Order: sequence, then C-alpha cells, then structure tokens
Amino acid sequence: MELSHQDYTARQFRELEPDRLLERAMASRPSGNYRYNPVILAPGGRGEDLSNGAGWEPQPYPGFAVVSMVDENPGNTRLPESLKAIQSELLEQCPWEGSLYMVPASSFHQTVANTLSQGRFLQQIVRPGLEPVYPDLVAMVFEKLAVRPVRTLPMRLIGLSIFGTALGILGVFDNEADYCRILDFRSTFYSDPGLQALDIRMTRPFIGHITLAYLEADLDTRQREALAAAVHQINRSVDDTMPAFHLSITGLRRYHHLSAFLREEDYPQYHL
Repeated sequence: MELSHQDYTARQFRELEPDRLLERAMASRPSGNYRYNPVILAPGGRGEDLSNGAGWEPQPYPGFAVVSMVDENPGNTRLPESLKAIQSELLEQCPWEGSLYMVPASSFHQTVANTLSQGRFLQQIVRPGLEPVYPDLVAMVFEKLAVRPVRTLPMRLIGLSIFGTALGILGVFDNEADYCRILDFRSTFYSDPGLQALDIRMTRPFIGHITLAYLEADLDTRQREALAAAVHQINRSVDDTMPAFHLSITGLRRYHHLSAFLREEDYPQYHL
C-alpha cells in the first residue's frame, strides 16, 4: 500500500492544486471530535464568552499510536510559531464560529504508525485487559528494528491541504533514503505477528503531514468555496522560509482525545 518516493511526492503536490482543494472542500464533513459551546456559565451565574477558542470541548477518542511530536524532536524550535501563524490566518479568512477547531501547538505531530483507536481499541486492548502490557508488546517490536546511526530526517513542508474532516500541512522528503527509512520502520512494525494478532495492520499509506485544524460544522457551498480559496491563498505564502519538520525520534503515545498525546516513562521510543 505504500507509495514510491516519486508517486508520494507527486501526490503531495497534487493535493495543493486549486481544483483539488475545491474538490476536497466540497467533500469535507464534520469530524465530531470536538463540540463547541460559545457561552459557558461562570461560577455565580455570569455568562463568559469563550468564542475565542476556549469553548471547545474534546470528545472521547481513545487509542494508541506511534508518533513523532514536533516539540520532542530537536531542530524544530521555530516550527510551532510558523504553524500557529497559519492557523491564525485560516481563522481570519474563515471566521465561522464553531466551524474550525485549531489543534494546540503541544499536539503538533506526525503519525508514523497508527495502531488501534475507538471501537477497535476498546475491543482488542481495553476489554481483554491488555492496556497495561501493551507498551511492552510495542517495545518488543522496536527491539527487532535495525539499530542505525542517529540522524535527522527533514520533512519539507509545502502547503496546507484539506482532508475529509481536517486540515493539515503536507510534507515531502527531498532525500529518498529518508523517506525509505520511515517505510522500513512501518514495514517491520506492521508485519509483527504479535501486533497482527491484535488486528493491528496498515490501513493507509504513509502521508507526511501535521494536522492543524478539524472541521466541526457542515459548511454551506459558499463557505466550502471560501475555505478552498483561503487555503490556496495561504499556500502562496508557504515558501523556503517555512521551517522543515525534523524527525529523529518516534514513540508510543496514548490519547483519550485528539488534543493530547501522552507519554509515560515506560513507553518505548525509537530513533529513526
């Protein structure tokens, strides 16, 4: 299911073209991962306007994943501010209350390997009582991976894209060997018999991206057109000054919703 380096790169750039952005915007739908309450009663009964973003409530979405966090990997000091600037511009151009949830900078990440989430996570991990030992199962897989010299894999960020329920900035690897190191990791991970027995499998090819926002309203046609135009306008300002995402560390993270990816001391890590 993985794409060749050439096909992957072409795919990423294709997703930034205006006609594709409009196509994606027209097919977009609310994710259901966040609920917006514009006014919450403060203690004493005084209404407090939380329309600046504080009124969002994450909805349960439990699971584990192997991810590379922006703020955990060396060399990414400037990147969060650049990504937050894109979020601000997106909100400015699409000021539709309760429509776009902006992911907090502390959650910016690249998913290297999905494992289980929601219903499959509850069925395969939680109900059988495997959650306490699951990190050890993943750690055993990491131990099978080749030990390579530690190096950074720079993913060049090229522009904002619209997914089915979210928006994210896409990345490409100018060095094919860097891209292949990630594919090698995923191949070993998903071919492990112990993980396969838990129904952990590759469900989609690797797509380099950092999710910046979730759609949480059913937009009308004019809003969808405006969203596509706004993303295209933002992408015209994404150039060589955009910092790359330097990936060198990946590891297991637990999440209860999609705004916080948690790591315990015994969770395994791997140097790409």
